Amino acid sequence: MASLSYSPNWYVYRTVFSTSLLKVKQGHQISEARLEKPDEILKQYLIPAIKELHDISQGDEAGQVYHEFASFCDQQLQNPDSLEDFHRIEKLRERKNAEVRDLEKMIKSSSSQAKERENLKSHRAKAKQWFDLDDREYQRLRDSREAFLRQSLENYLLCLKACDKYDNDALRFSALWLEHWDSGIANQAVSKHVAKVGSRKFAPLMNQWSSRLLDDPDAFQTLLSSLVLRICIDHPYHGMYQIFTGSKTKGGKDETALARHKAANNIVIQLKQDKRSTSIWLTVHNTNISFVRFAAEKIDDSKIKQGAKVPLRKTKTGQRLEQDIQNQKIPPPTMRIDLRADCDYSRVPHIAKFQPEFTLASGISMPKIVTAIGTDGLKYKQLFKSGNDDLRQDSIMEQVFDQVSSLLHSQRSTRQRNLRIRTYKVLPLTATSGIIEFVSNTIPLHDYLMPAHQRHFPKDLKPNICRKHIAEAQPKSVDHRIKTFRQVCDHFRPVLRYFFMERFESPDDWFDKRLAYTRSTAAISILGYVLGLGDRHGHNILLDEKTGEVVHIDLGIAFEQGRVLPVPEVVPFRLTRDLVDGMGVTRTEGVFRRCCEFTLEALRNESYSIMTILDVLRYDPLYSWSLSPLRLKKMQDAQTEAPGDAGAVDGEGEKKKGDNEPGEADRALTVVKKKLSKSLSVQATVNELIQQATDERNLAVLFCGWAAYA
Repeated sequence: MASLSYSPNWYVYRTVFSTSLLKVKQGHQISEARLEKPDEILKQYLIPAIKELHDISQGDEAGQVYHEFASFCDQQLQNPDSLEDFHRIEKLRERKNAEVRDLEKMIKSSSSQAKERENLKSHRAKAKQWFDLDDREYQRLRDSREAFLRQSLENYLLCLKACDKYDNDALRFSALWLEHWDSGIANQAVSKHVAKVGSRKFAPLMNQWSSRLLDDPDAFQTLLSSLVLRICIDHPYHGMYQIFTGSKTKGGKDETALARHKAANNIVIQLKQDKRSTSIWLTVHNTNISFVRFAAEKIDDSKIKQGAKVPLRKTKTGQRLEQDIQNQKIPPPTMRIDLRADCDYSRVPHIAKFQPEFTLASGISMPKIVTAIGTDGLKYKQLFKSGNDDLRQDSIMEQVFDQVSSLLHSQRSTRQRNLRIRTYKVLPLTATSGIIEFVSNTIPLHDYLMPAHQRHFPKDLKPNICRKHIAEAQPKSVDHRIKTFRQVCDHFRPVLRYFFMERFESPDDWFDKRLAYTRSTAAISILGYVLGLGDRHGHNILLDEKTGEVVHIDLGIAFEQGRVLPVPEVVPFRLTRDLVDGMGVTRTEGVFRRCCEFTLEALRNESYSIMTILDVLRYDPLYSWSLSPLRLKKMQDAQTEAPGDAGAVDGEGEKKKGDNEPGEADRALTVVKKKLSKSLSVQATVNELIQQATDERNLAVLFCGWAAYA
């Protein structure tokens, strides 16, 4: 102690923060113990805690005070008891008010005796008294909620401004603001501080911000447009693509879609006028136009089949693409670019050239696989797609997967085992076209398994015969389907173990890659269960031939939508005999089970953060929480007719009205919340899930295109 130098300023600084933090934590403890009412805690502890900061508004300690204050106010807003009280008083007040009005009408229209009129007046007086009581209580609760809303929004922003420690507060702030977008108090609170917070903290949610843009002069739209413009100027490669998409998507006769289109074009006009963004915007715009045209161009030559290599210069749009890239300096659109606090992206690598040939991928729309070579010397393989797919659905789910993967990394048990979710970038350019990052060094599970079965067990049933047996049994009784499934399985032995033996000859390498496969399968299985991810047939699961990990693609069927397919998916995730075979001699009882438990426990620990991520999605008008019966049927038909492109469905270019009812989002999020609850232990939950996923009575009734026998 004697060696420490004494600084009066340091002492005062630490005392200020100690007092502020102490008051905030005191308020939280008193609230949890229910020793005082929330309004009193706000007055006695939280507001004084902010005053104790004086003019110190930067640093982790100040950020913690603001964070604790905002969280407390947010908790009071979300408290189910207080919410129930508020809605109950609101209904009682409305009912009494209606009763008073009805009695007044009866008094005015009454031509009966004076005694009856007096009786009606007496009833009205009593009803008015009850209304006044309810009205006073309603006003008190409303004022209290408005105060909590204002303080919550303001302090979330002050926290984001103060430090980088609580950047996840941007999610909760966004959900709260989007929920109360029409509140004057909310918009006033946001207007005070939002311009002082670095735009990089809001940039990851650009999908959600841009979807809420409308051509409307109200306070919310003014603030939102200003924020979106700031993101586009400060972080062009994280914001301009969404604005480009909005400016090119008109939406037919839908007034809301037209207003969104006009608002996006208003942002475009401002980007062109601002010296900081005009050149980058023109570059992004012009290259995107070339990308869209190239994606949409059809290859007419009947001799060229799927999988064929085509010279880029053989197509008009390919020639134009090569020319534009020579003139425009733009990063590969699927490149991961970190957000920079200094907003300087001048040193980001750009596309130097494209490889001279592209490949036609399998599927109805025959996407084009093109490789760009960056100035950093790296190759960026990307898939240009155009058709009837809405790539925005996949883009948003990849955004959710990416954020949840970060949460897994923050938990010690999952970080030690490298339990993560492999994601890829999806970039929508218009409503029906876009660019998808090609996951390098991967092979679809189906493309490995089917030839491998014939190679290792030539006397077993052929895959197409297995599929035929399952399809023929599909309309028959459940018992018959189970019997057929057992017969098929008896003559179709699993082979995934050979994937690791063939590709990783060194024992150490073989063990490491099989371990990576098992861990990644466990992580995606549990996250898939929580988010209700469906349509997990063999073409939507990729195997990495270098690392052994699994990568899931085509995430359009989520939030239990698979359960309402014409042939419902009744398993929580894919865990067929082949997938289990790849895990080694311990099968599901070793690494897989433990990693499932660690993943579920981590997700439960981060349940508030996960629900916050999904809560922001709730207010995204362009995300579909349900699919039309026609689209669902066509998706399963596509698995039978063209398995390589099960997501490409004709006639569904535009969303149907009613697909996105608020009740659908509420139902989906309630199911997720229930799965993250701790009503059943982690071990018991995982045990149930593994049993359900491997139960032949469930696997036997799945759609034939799902190939549950493999």
